[in-house]
Amino acid sequence: MHHTSSSEKGVMHRICHERILRGILHIMERHPSAAQIEERMNALGTTAKRLAKDAGVGETYVRDILTGRSLDPKTGKLTQIAAALGCKLEDLLPRKVAVQPIYTTQIEVRGEVQAGVWREAIEWPTADWYAITVPIDMAYQGFHRYGLKVCGQSMNKVFPEGSVVVVINFGDLGRVPQTGDFVVAIQRCSRTDQFEATVKAVQIKDDGVVILWPQSWDPAFQTPVVLPPQDGQDNAGVLDVAIQALVVGSYQPNPKASFS
Repeated sequence: MHHTSSSEKGVMHRICHERILRGILHIMERHPSAAQIEERMNALGTTAKRLAKDAGVGETYVRDILTGRSLDPKTGKLTQIAAALGCKLEDLLPRKVAVQPIYTTQIEVRGEVQAGVWREAIEWPTADWYAITVPIDMAYQGFHRYGLKVCGQSMNKVFPEGSVVVVINFGDLGRVPQTGDFVVAIQRCSRTDQFEATVKAVQIKDDGVVILWPQSWDPAFQTPVVLPPQDGQDNAGVLDVAIQALVVGSYQPNPKASFS
């Protein structure tokens, strides 16, 4: 009686391992139609050999597609296989994912707003306005939007200096600010009688007190602006201070990395 030596066992083990590996690779690397053919075969309760006969192709043609041995089956043969499965060729091929278009529009950047302290609201001369392209937000479709360049560091967690905030005036929106909104607030300067502006996050307390919060990594910009309760007027509750516009988006041109 012949006894298998340890070296022979090693060779047999390696051959078996290689065959298993090739089988796995064939399953992983299959023609895109293989999965659909397999699924429809299972539904019909047929075999690869029977399907090949019904389709009028070679006896091993279907099996070779399913195992990955055939990675480039002919379109004509696949059409015959599809007919035998009761479907069309397109049904055996991967479905293309529909790409949804992103609709955009242009808005004018009209000036700048301070993120930090109250600063004179600056609207540039019309000749200095420039347009940027932004996605159309269906929630605000039809509302007039414009851009303001952010100056200062008090909102740098959300709006880094130099970014552009896209805003809509609350007068156009027909609603009042809500907790969590980012807004542009304005006040009249007692010294110059000019309007000053800032961008902040809004918190409205249960007692009606309105708090305008900075959102900054800088310890110098952590103090909120506290406004008295609203009194039914279309402003923040006190004369000459108003929350003018809602920030509905932002754009950061030429972003830079920071290593500090």
